[in-house]
Amino acid sequence: MGRNLLIGVLVLSTLGLCLPFALTQPHPGQDQRPFPASTPTASHRRIVLPLERSPRFGALLVRVQVNGKPAVLIVDTGSNTTILSPGICGLNADRLPRAEPPPKGAGFVGEGRWGQATLAIGTAVWKDRRVLIVDTTDLTEATQRKIDGILGQDILDDFKYVEINLEAKRITLGSN
Repeated sequence: MGRNLLIGVLVLSTLGLCLPFALTQPHPGQDQRPFPASTPTASHRRIVLPLERSPRFGALLVRVQVNGKPAVLIVDTGSNTTILSPGICGLNADRLPRAEPPPKGAGFVGEGRWGQATLAIGTAVWKDRRVLIVDTTDLTEATQRKIDGILGQDILDDFKYVEINLEAKRITLGSN
């Protein structure tokens, strides 16, 4: 019971709270955003993706491509920034700039580094997108499903609307 409660708190705190790294003010002389945010290169009027639920906690999952590899991401509208695991990106996190956690308030607490990856969601492609690189092993263990990262609001904001249809098990991202 105690372990399940701890895992539940871990998942809820990771999934349910905003991840304000993108809003953190850098220290004087320190650039917290070493890579500019990219915009999708392909036209994407309407993208419909199958939506899955994790076996535990019911997290909403989508399949995307990261650097040409299939990946499973949790859809989290409360996350300001898209988060990817070092493994799916093929990056050595030790060589990336450290992301400072927010000084106070709610949010993700952990070791994060700024990196770049190419994301493809349906026909939309973001080349060299600035993402937060975080180890997702705890999410994989807690959800009992391989999790490669979190699809955050920074990507969702590139669309005019996001429609989640739980009954039809699909998510629609639209620009018209």
